[in-house]
Amino acid sequence: MACALLPALMLPRPEAILVDRIAAQVNDQLITLHDIERAVALFPEARRENEPEDQFFMRTLDDLITYRVIALEFGAEFTVNEEDREAVQRQILQKAGSLEALRATLDGFAMGWGDFEAFIRDKVLYEKVLREKFPAELVIPFEEIEEYYNRVFLPSRLQMGLEPQSLVEMAPQIESYLRRQRMEKQLSDWLGEIRSAYRIEIKLRSPR
Repeated sequence: MACALLPALMLPRPEAILVDRIAAQVNDQLITLHDIERAVALFPEARRENEPEDQFFMRTLDDLITYRVIALEFGAEFTVNEEDREAVQRQILQKAGSLEALRATLDGFAMGWGDFEAFIRDKVLYEKVLREKFPAELVIPFEEIEEYYNRVFLPSRLQMGLEPQSLVEMAPQIESYLRRQRMEKQLSDWLGEIRSAYRIEIKLRSPR
């Protein structure tokens, strides 16, 4: 029951939408093409280097699905307050460049400020849940840092004919890299487990 993405929606623009279409369903909750357009225009997430527009579009949809799942899973446990909203609004305002530019984008989607706050609620709740559920720091044993230095960093530098920095010099960077990888893996596994408990239907397919 998938339907092709409309070519005009490959690079969403803040224009009034006359016809909407269901993009995905999480249990009985709907996510529409209009929702994806607004997320692309408003949210700070950007296209990755060399990422095709259609893949960015579908990645944005996947993010919206995750936000909705977390909202359904933890909505009764967590409440959203003004401080929580301001944290996300600050990111969005930074992307827009100014409050006037943000309001112009909202006007393009026929959204008032209340509509805007309602739209970002899932993302606000998602970020609050992550702050509460995941530690800000993750300890990486020095033995792992040393092992990565000897197994990956040192051979790659020697292969390129470059003088390698010492383990002492590289330890902070390697630790930061390993910590980020570990936390991303833990988060991915955790989100995947939660998502598996929900009925998720993607009603779009990325054009090839």
